[in-house]
Amino acid sequence: MITLLMRVAAVVIPLALFTLMLGPFGGVEQASLIWDKAAHFIAFGLILWSVGVLFRRLPRLWAAALVLASGAAVEVIQGFVGRDADWADLLADALGIATALLLWAIWRGFRPRAALQTSNTR
Repeated sequence: MITLLMRVAAVVIPLALFTLMLGPFGGVEQASLIWDKAAHFIAFGLILWSVGVLFRRLPRLWAAALVLASGAAVEVIQGFVGRDADWADLLADALGIATALLLWAIWRGFRPRAALQTSNTR
């Protein structure tokens, strides 16, 4: 049951975040109680978590690169939909992704994934 809830959350969280980032919600940053860069930091850490939950066999560095590329795409698209495209947002995305990777490594005790498997089957 926990696995199902995690997978549902892993689908809902990025959908909601990308909708907020790409939708016509330009005033959200000013109305929210959280600093825009902190929001990007947290959002992209959560998006990396979501990718990790949904695609467990995808190497984490590949997942991080994919999520960072999506952050860059968001910034490019925002420039075309009347929102502010900002390189500082992409930097906040990258720092959130790097922090999520570090937390994952700490959680796993800095052991490679193969060391955590109980059998040779994948």
